[in-house]
Amino acid sequence: MRFRSLLAGAAALTAALACAMPARAAETGVNETLGQKMPTGATAARLGAGWVRMWASWEATQPSRGQYAGHVVAGLNRAVADLEARGLKVLMVVHRTPAWASGGAGGVAAPSDPATFGAFMGGLARRVPGVDAWELWNEPDSAAFFSGTPGQYAAMLRAAYPAIKAAQPQDVVVTGGANGNDMDFIAALYDHGARGSFDAVGVHTDTACLTNGPWRYYRDARGRIGRFTFSAYREVHAVMTDRGDGAKPIWMTEIGWSTESRRPRSCDVGEKAGKKRLGVSPKRQARFLTAAYRCVAADPFVGVALWFGLQDMRRRGGYGLYRRGGRAKPAARAFRRLRRGVAPRRRCGGAVDRTAPTIRVRQPRAGHRFAGKLSVRVRAWDNRGGSGIGRIMLAADGEHVRSWGGSGGSIDPWWATADWTPGPHTLTFDVRDYANNEATLTVPVVKVRRSSKR
Repeated sequence: MRFRSLLAGAAALTAALACAMPARAAETGVNETLGQKMPTGATAARLGAGWVRMWASWEATQPSRGQYAGHVVAGLNRAVADLEARGLKVLMVVHRTPAWASGGAGGVAAPSDPATFGAFMGGLARRVPGVDAWELWNEPDSAAFFSGTPGQYAAMLRAAYPAIKAAQPQDVVVTGGANGNDMDFIAALYDHGARGSFDAVGVHTDTACLTNGPWRYYRDARGRIGRFTFSAYREVHAVMTDRGDGAKPIWMTEIGWSTESRRPRSCDVGEKAGKKRLGVSPKRQARFLTAAYRCVAADPFVGVALWFGLQDMRRRGGYGLYRRGGRAKPAARAFRRLRRGVAPRRRCGGAVDRTAPTIRVRQPRAGHRFAGKLSVRVRAWDNRGGSGIGRIMLAADGEHVRSWGGSGGSIDPWWATADWTPGPHTLTFDVRDYANNEATLTVPVVKVRRSSKR
């Protein structure tokens, strides 16, 4: 009994120490790429990857209702077994609807009945038991990969999740990687009842001809970190937190920068097509790779980050760590260095900011009575780690008077107030930060007549 007590005490101490340790950096991995010639398992192991993201097609695996193509299933099992034998974990992304399940549409169409997808995923999880995690579709928010609605995709999640868990309870279920940190799509999934039907949220950051480093960002009209910047995965997690799901991780199932072309207008996708270059230099790709993994290391809610991809593809394929001929790029060397450890870069990219700034009016005080001219002094502070103060604006009796950039401003003296009519007046101070959070403070004052001389 004493021995058992000692074991229990040691286990408790180990657990406590584990909880006290700082969060680990995101697990690393690579994507298999279309037309790849290099062996996935051997190359990923040589790179020191922890995960490999590989692909499975529903339409190829289940060409008719209830029938699984034996040769396809066998091929998946061989590939998974090779990765497992090398100590690699497997994320299997499943996509493409068979025609029989979609009224003849097939491909990127949503299934007519989401239950067919659920039944297929349960069967696939039983038939390919070596998989560690399942990603349900690729970029389901992009018409190029899924023509259904967020509601249809949420229904597919609800059908597939319990089926996978019944077959393989320990497998992780990840939502299809959202195109460019699509926070609004993730919010729509919650609105359609998807909470509880996934273990992690997938995002992609290798979109929209990204050529800026992970530390660069913009804010959209709402003040959110722009969807097509690297660090907008933080806005996705903020949506999860708002819905009570903040304990679940983000899986960045595609991360990367292309080296295919640096011609000025070579981008061929999205709203920037024909307006900017597609890629970066190989040296810059390597630099961005290291910086990106340092960025996510500062956010413990990022569980896995997988580079896209292992080898360059023929079309828009310069994302690989290796060229099409098999020659390593500088990024391959940078990826191998990740196994030595990643130092978090805490000031990287944009910060989620939903907190209004603080404003203090030092002059005049509320209720101040004056006969001549007013003096105005105002200061503003943003919350710690916030986006920073953008503008301070002053209005008098509803009419705009002046704006200041930065954290403070003054008018001393305010000549116009000498001509105000006697009586009450209202000063309104409005401050906004760069995330469009706003604070307003109203200061009433009273203009009085000068005392007449006797």
